[in-house]
Amino acid sequence: MNKTSYYKAFVAQTPEEILQSVLKKNEDVLIAISLSNGMYVEGIILDIKENSSQQKSVCMLSQGKQVSFFNIYNIAFITIKQPEKMVVELSKGSISRQISSTNQELTVLQLKRWLNTEKNLFGNQIKELNIDHLPLDQLNNRLNVQDIFAALKRAIDQITKDTLGQDAWQGIDTIVLQQADKLQLNIQVKTLTISMAVSKALPEKLSNILEEKLLQVL
Repeated sequence: MNKTSYYKAFVAQTPEEILQSVLKKNEDVLIAISLSNGMYVEGIILDIKENSSQQKSVCMLSQGKQVSFFNIYNIAFITIKQPEKMVVELSKGSISRQISSTNQELTVLQLKRWLNTEKNLFGNQIKELNIDHLPLDQLNNRLNVQDIFAALKRAIDQITKDTLGQDAWQGIDTIVLQQADKLQLNIQVKTLTISMAVSKALPEKLSNILEEKLLQVL
């Protein structure tokens, strides 16, 4: 992804949506907030709380180490000072992952070699991990495919902890990953087909989701 083109993917959101996204980040994101009374503050969000009257209060740490408290509904506008840290959230997932300061590279050939190396970790009976019908022209998509199979491996590890799970999984010898808008799992004969949007941000706790869906179809 071109680091100067990601802005075009950003979508309009409410101040509360933006603040909740900022709060959930594992790293601090510098923002600026203007209130309806004319006050202005820059800093990071520490907490958001809803009180008994369903009013939501914000606790914010300024760059000068001052702590401010205000009502979320008094916000006039918000400026994200470091949008590159929030491209996934600001694009509502149409950008699949955060911009990395390091140069990540994963060619299609490297991805296929990685899958071939990992194949036996999914079970000795697995003959093929098929990604032939995926849009792999973008690096983000290839990295997402790698993350999906890593999440699937964690899900399978949980399912095969007991004999029943092991016996059920032994019936699968082919895993197909294909592009789709909605996450779905389907088993036909000995083939597990996973359909999901590999070009968008992956769901949180993907391994847990895959585990739940596998338990429904195995």
